[in-house]
Amino acid sequence: MVVNVYVEGGVINGNVDATTNNNSEALREELNRFMQRALNRDDISIVVKKCSSYKEAAKQFINATGNEENYLYVDLDRKPELRNDWFKSLSDDGIKMPKDKTDHVSFWIQEMEAWFLKQPEAIEQWAEDENLTRKPRQDYPLANHPSIKGKDIEHLQQKASFLMGVILRQVFAPQEKVKKSASGKVRDLKYGKLRHAPGIIAHLNPSDLIFKDRELKTFCEKVRNS
Repeated sequence: MVVNVYVEGGVINGNVDATTNNNSEALREELNRFMQRALNRDDISIVVKKCSSYKEAAKQFINATGNEENYLYVDLDRKPELRNDWFKSLSDDGIKMPKDKTDHVSFWIQEMEAWFLKQPEAIEQWAEDENLTRKPRQDYPLANHPSIKGKDIEHLQQKASFLMGVILRQVFAPQEKVKKSASGKVRDLKYGKLRHAPGIIAHLNPSDLIFKDRELKTFCEKVRNS
């Protein structure tokens, strides 16, 4: 069985440089691999389709035809109890989600980067791959970073992507290959979804994350039972 998953994120080939296109494709490929690992089913083939914005992803999902199973996976951009507000907002923007398709919509709550904050060891493993060094007195497990320690990741007041930037900037030393600013100072490491997310996704443990992320668990259950 083939399952198409329309996702928010990445760019569509166009007026962007080759590096951006390559990073966008790497994001799609790693999401594809992760979802395949999460399902752990040889008889189900996941095909992740990058759609840039959530609106474009929703449109392609709604208009999808054929005999294949289709799902939508996008940022909720709000707290989990406001899940239904996402559909209302989409409708207000002129995109009507058929009721029979809403059951195949899953969310990153509140953003995709919430996966990383729920499993910070994946960030550490990625940093090791990248040969990143820690700043002085920043040798603690990332799970103990004050921005996430003991907190409900889905109810954070600040965006997960913003906190990823905070963690990288505060914990890791700048890379030599990062260009210096106009003042000659080496810039701090700055988080970028296309640049960094693929490598972090590659280190996510789906078996563990499923127990920490209800949307991911529900998505996998629906696909397995479809």
